[in-house]
Amino acid sequence: MNDTPPVILISEPIAIEPRDWLSDRAQLLEINLADRATLLQQTHAHELAASPENHIQGLIVRTYTIVDQELLDSMPHLRVVARAGVGLDNIDLQACATRNIRVVHTPKANTRAVVEFVTSMMVQTRRPIVRFTSANKDWHAIRKDAITPHSCVGSRLGIVGFGTIGSALAKVAHALGMEVVFCDLLKIDQQACQFSKQLSIEELFETSDIVSIHVDGRASNKNMINASLFNKLKPDATLINSSRGFVLNHDDAIEHALNNPSATFIFDVHDPEPIPENSRLFRIPNITLTPHIAAGTAGAKEKMSWVVRDVMRVLDGNDPEYEAAQ
Repeated sequence: MNDTPPVILISEPIAIEPRDWLSDRAQLLEINLADRATLLQQTHAHELAASPENHIQGLIVRTYTIVDQELLDSMPHLRVVARAGVGLDNIDLQACATRNIRVVHTPKANTRAVVEFVTSMMVQTRRPIVRFTSANKDWHAIRKDAITPHSCVGSRLGIVGFGTIGSALAKVAHALGMEVVFCDLLKIDQQACQFSKQLSIEELFETSDIVSIHVDGRASNKNMINASLFNKLKPDATLINSSRGFVLNHDDAIEHALNNPSATFIFDVHDPEPIPENSRLFRIPNITLTPHIAAGTAGAKEKMSWVVRDVMRVLDGNDPEYEAAQ
């Protein structure tokens, strides 16, 4: 019986407590934030030098490590790939299935953080708060000027993608007094919709005051949000994308923003990332850019990092809690 702890490669940093938990149970090989060439070079070097019991058996990634055939080939003894996060579009699931490599992730870990981000952006946009900064200013005039013409209350929120995050956002929006509509590839059972109404994506864009994108990273979603949909938006609508950068055509978004100065775009995800320094996005005043931080809370990062538990379940010969469909 081999009692040597398994070797697990971590290609992007995970939270401290889950990392320490894992280090008590495995040998960690950390190549943090390495570029692609360095990652492949060091992985090859480790496998060539490793004794039979010290080959890499587990791989933990986050957002920017592309797990494709080339990377898998560099680890011939790999048994499990873990994504410390929700989406799996950076992992070639078919290539993993061909090798009988199990893929695990954390589909519910960042839901509340993303919903909090989107809610914050909606409130800031629909009801910006004027701050009182000087006792010398006219109190009553400032109060009058601070009345906002819109708020979330009574506004229509259109949610594109009614999965875990989209449906959770709907509950919060309803609690704020918003009317919620959504579209999804699947026909959602009315009981699951509760206080929401399913529409076509065209009607959703035409009638919503705020549109929030929550689709997954499948290839068929590339550029699904383009000029044909932008042109259906109300002139003063707000659109928030916290799903995947490539689902939205940024050139079309820029043109719409320029032609509709009362519209507001909030992009947390981008294609590519980082955003190129010369991107036109930086020069459009009604486009707000954030650096892929919708799930960027310490609590959410730690929950996603606990994917390490499923890594060890697989390596111990047990079934994981959250395994990706392959």
